Amino acid sequence: MRLYYMTAAKWAEVILKERRLKLSRFYEANDPFELNLIDSREPSRRQIVKMIEKYHNERTGMICFGAVWDNPMMWAHYADKHAGVCLGFEVEDKLVSTVDYTDEKIDVEFGAHLPHHGLSVELLNKVLTTKSTAWASEQERRTLAALKTPDPNNGLYYTDFGPQVQLRAVIIGHRCTWTTAKVVDLLGEVAAPVRVWKARPAFGRFAMVEQHQVKPVTLRPPKSTRKNS
Repeated sequence: MRLYYMTAAKWAEVILKERRLKLSRFYEANDPFELNLIDSREPSRRQIVKMIEKYHNERTGMICFGAVWDNPMMWAHYADKHAGVCLGFEVEDKLVSTVDYTDEKIDVEFGAHLPHHGLSVELLNKVLTTKSTAWASEQERRTLAALKTPDPNNGLYYTDFGPQVQLRAVIIGHRCTWTTAKVVDLLGEVAAPVRVWKARPAFGRFAMVEQHQVKPVTLRPPKSTRKNS
């Protein structure tokens, strides 16, 4: 499925040069309620919530995508107030989790009388992919991955571009100073077609659209590799 990743121009340049995306840690997220779905007003539950948080903060990374690229609020929040870049990826469906949104924390029973003390796989998956409805307009999709091998230079974790996460679009923000020629230079040879275009505010609705006054560019892989794209 086609998903979108927004970021500041300086980080987009690093991503395109290195051809990889950073796996974020839950404690780095801008939502302080990540992993904190369970009603924990009771101290005994609070300990279990802390245990879940500790486990995933140490072992699980995520890449957060959006389902659409035309949301002006997303550009403002994640793409440096429209001075950044949106990267479009074709991501294997099996890797993608759709984030659900709720108005209330969930009431869960725990105890030794329950299988696994009440910590079911279903519950733990829900904790990983549920947020407050305050975030619903983001239409978030996320991929989750175990944190296995850190980069020896900076200790961070990454997912390389490849068949499962293919770069297919680069959208230059309305206020971004990049040109399509700069993107072409950054990308060099590609493994799959990548379309590059610039965004602008729509004239008749509150959405971002393609700026047709800037000619789009489509990079294509060498003929020898096109059959694999």
